[in-house]
Amino acid sequence: MPYRRLPNTDQARIRTLRMAVDNCIQQGIYTNTLKHNTYARAKNVLEKFSRAVDAYKRCVTEQSSKRGNAKYEAAYKKARMYVMHFLQVFSMAVMRGEIPRAKRAYYGLSVEDDSVPTIILESAVLEWSKRIAEGERKRQAEGGIPIYNPTMGRVAVACDLFKEMYERQQQLGQNTAEALLAVATMRAECDGIILEVWQEIEEKFASLDAEEKIRKCSEYGIIYYTRRDREKKTINPNE
Repeated sequence: MPYRRLPNTDQARIRTLRMAVDNCIQQGIYTNTLKHNTYARAKNVLEKFSRAVDAYKRCVTEQSSKRGNAKYEAAYKKARMYVMHFLQVFSMAVMRGEIPRAKRAYYGLSVEDDSVPTIILESAVLEWSKRIAEGERKRQAEGGIPIYNPTMGRVAVACDLFKEMYERQQQLGQNTAEALLAVATMRAECDGIILEVWQEIEEKFASLDAEEKIRKCSEYGIIYYTRRDREKKTINPNE
């Protein structure tokens, strides 16, 4: 015996509801395939859910395009290079005795050794740029000679450019998460109206023999499977 199963993807939900709504339009919405109130609610849910899914797709596309953008990657690499180079130059100055070892603490570095961090994460680049800016300001305020090649000014320019792009990327990520949440919160409503639509459609064709009933219901988007092999029972309404 074939049985029905709710669609398990958002696109399948949209496709299922659209088949029901479109077939009602083709047959005439007052032919009582669906109650008029059920049809109106199904059409409304379809439109809202379709817009939510489309908005989520746009967010994903925009976020992905920015993430793989050559300008973004170049800005990240440049900012990381300047931060790493500045820390290395500062550390070597300490090793040569030109800057007191205790000043390493101003930059968030250990005073126990001469190591510098290996910075990989994008957020770490911005965090370390902030640390060295504060450290350089504090050390110079005490009379210290500025680090050159690169200067803190050049580091700041590179990091500020990257920070702007990074924050934009973070905002896109937040937009994507919010759009996904909007879709997720609508799935229960969408599944509920699908079940209601299917129930009314099956009741409409209940008097037909089994094969004809399945054929007619399938035209309105009901998906049937066979229990024996759990494969979709495909029916061509035009046969």
